Amino acid sequence: MKRAFFILFSVLSILVLFNIFGCAGRVDTSKMGPDSHFEYAKKLFDKGKYYDALTEFTVLVLKYAGNPVIDDAQYFLAETQFRMKEYLVAAVEYQKLIDSYPESPYVTLAEFKVGLCYYKLSLRPELDQEYTYKAIRRFQQFIEEHPNHELRKEAQKLIDELHVKLGRKKLMAADIYRKMGRWSAAKIYYQIVLDEFFDTPLAADALYWRGESEYMLEEYEHALATLTAYVEKYPNHTYVAKAKARISEIESIVNSRRYKQQKSLKEVGARNE
Repeated sequence: MKRAFFILFSVLSILVLFNIFGCAGRVDTSKMGPDSHFEYAKKLFDKGKYYDALTEFTVLVLKYAGNPVIDDAQYFLAETQFRMKEYLVAAVEYQKLIDSYPESPYVTLAEFKVGLCYYKLSLRPELDQEYTYKAIRRFQQFIEEHPNHELRKEAQKLIDELHVKLGRKKLMAADIYRKMGRWSAAKIYYQIVLDEFFDTPLAADALYWRGESEYMLEEYEHALATLTAYVEKYPNHTYVAKAKARISEIESIVNSRRYKQQKSLKEVGARNE
């Protein structure tokens, strides 16, 4: 009986203490004005209490439509979602600020952040690149509309990074065809990388493997020109030694063919005399 009473007393004590400290930690926002309510929500955000901050910013957006504090609340609602890594939701909330409050001082930053959300959602090169394309478009739009903004360089840097990712996807497709022995398809995809991503580090690999594809297709004259261009342009690249060995091999084949052709022509000429 005493043991049961002690357990009941302990449980009740814990509940009382929880209720006291729980109530002490709560803030009644119902009597706050929009400015003080926003300041409270912002403090939660600054402390990293994102779930609580999200609730308060959501209440602010719904409760104070038309109030000057609304665009601040809308921006930090989006920013909170971003900090919580809910990037797709954050992109929607940033866009809502752009569309609904075009005069807000947060609009320019929100435009950049929409692109950053898509950048965060961009998948590995071998997967679907929908968000990669979206991020590139938004960053390009940002640069066009704000050419002198301090975030312009960052936007361009991220575009370049995403551009390489798209090129890597094409290069991976080319590599798959090459490993399957489908040399014609491989050659086409390596050429796509060279045409579209010539200004990236991927171009060196693509040039070498295009030359190898041409060699396997017995397009020796083209292979010789391609591999020679590779060695000259990328003298310190990974495959230079292999390329030089292949060039020597191709030169022997080409010279042998030319010799046979010349010999055949001489024989024909001798018979005609």
